[in-house]
Amino acid sequence: ESACGVLHTSPSFSEATMPQSGLSPVKLNLDSLNDAGDRYELGELLGSGVCGEVYSATDNESGGKKVAIKIQKITKDSMEEIQEEYRILRDLSSHPNLPEFYGVYLKRTRNGDQIWFVMQLCEGGPVVDLVRGLLKRNKKMTEQHIAFILHETVKALVHLHEHHVMHRDIRGSNILLTKLGEVKLVDFGLSRELKSTMDKRKTCLGSPSWMAPEVVTSDRIEGEDPNSYDIRADVWSLGITAIELGDGKAPFEGIHPTRALFQIVRNPPPTLYRPANWTQLYNDFITECLEKNPDNRPFMVEIMEHPFLTSLPDNDFHLTQELKSLLEYVSPDIVATRNAEVIVRKKFMTTRAHPVPEEMHTEDLAALEDITEDTVLCELQERNKHNNNYTFVGDVLLFLNPNAEQDIYNLETQTKYFCKSRSDNAPHIFSVADSAYQDCFHHEEPQHIILSGETLSGKTTNLKHLLNHLNYLGLSPNKVGDKVMKALNIIHAMGNAATPVNADSTRHIMQLQVTYSSTG
Repeated sequence: ESACGVLHTSPSFSEATMPQSGLSPVKLNLDSLNDAGDRYELGELLGSGVCGEVYSATDNESGGKKVAIKIQKITKDSMEEIQEEYRILRDLSSHPNLPEFYGVYLKRTRNGDQIWFVMQLCEGGPVVDLVRGLLKRNKKMTEQHIAFILHETVKALVHLHEHHVMHRDIRGSNILLTKLGEVKLVDFGLSRELKSTMDKRKTCLGSPSWMAPEVVTSDRIEGEDPNSYDIRADVWSLGITAIELGDGKAPFEGIHPTRALFQIVRNPPPTLYRPANWTQLYNDFITECLEKNPDNRPFMVEIMEHPFLTSLPDNDFHLTQELKSLLEYVSPDIVATRNAEVIVRKKFMTTRAHPVPEEMHTEDLAALEDITEDTVLCELQERNKHNNNYTFVGDVLLFLNPNAEQDIYNLETQTKYFCKSRSDNAPHIFSVADSAYQDCFHHEEPQHIILSGETLSGKTTNLKHLLNHLNYLGLSPNKVGDKVMKALNIIHAMGNAATPVNADSTRHIMQLQVTYSSTG
């Protein structure tokens, strides 16, 4: 039936038109779509992301039925995503763990044309909202509920993979609950159809914290298989989502995408924050999913057979009822404090607040793919343009002196760098001080920091910031650190001199030793 635009009223539509494997090649013809007119009355904004916004709406032609409408601006760059999402919704939405698809419309506005995808409303919202709501009240989701949500998600993913579709954006915010406690996997904006189940993609694309290592490195070197990935990238994302459901956030969530991608590739696979607080089955499920070598990682259909999922009761009706009753923990403040969506495409980052793709620059020049004088200078120039004056080169911290006051050495910044891994924060002199302090205590070995550079390069200033942070880390009751800082000023007063280019130039070599006791 096509009352306005393209309308699907029966789930048998996809069964009748879908080929044995893959999606129907028939694409969306924008010229055949009409405006929805007054049929839908938009209501509450349910969510907004890089690709568009989702609203609840009332279908005035179906007795006031509540639906969800995803609204996306039509641009040259977005047409491929729109076409792919339409084909997936059209052909595969009959699966019980995917949202029912009701139709697609074209909306013409002053600011440009929009595509409207009308689908089933999932009143319970993202499962991660429920997890965060429980944690706020000092509760956590039970492992059986986590296993049930993952089991239903895996069923949807097996269905997609069987039809050669890779989701590429599996995360807690894309797994929704209906008012009846049913689980639905949504958002196919980044999904792609493959030529076969074993086909591969080569575009570095996804939400940073959930991206598989092979996806992060996929487009770094031109070539075939060594830098491509297959549907098992979804298995990695599922493992990260499993951690998210337990801890309330993904392992690399909250840090800059550049650092997140660096850690995904360089670090061992993440685990639950406190693995001992959870069963061995749950931990093992995560370990199976987060195998860094994609060739050794299981396929989704194999994950379905993991004991963590198969241990669920055959009759899971009571689990949907329990999830339904837990939805009361999702309060408005939980919804209001959702993390903003970030999408990485190749070397560019896009957010809702900054829709224009922003190039991501490496924070460690040693990690550059092509190390030449030009690439190094270009990277430093771009970082300096964005007031990122510190840059790592392996273990060396490079500082480009802006010769201007910067508010990046305050107490708030010191707290941010306190006892953190180097890759948790942006390059900074505090990171060097903190790393030396931790190594000193953990390995009980003397640490050496050398500052060198041309005149006006910032040696004296950075030495003061370095010592100030070391004092902060080893703060003692008698404030010995303050006396050390005053002594340093006296030494500089005696050993510094004016030059034609610097009124306070260090004209000596200084060796400073800091010793910590049990009290600081």
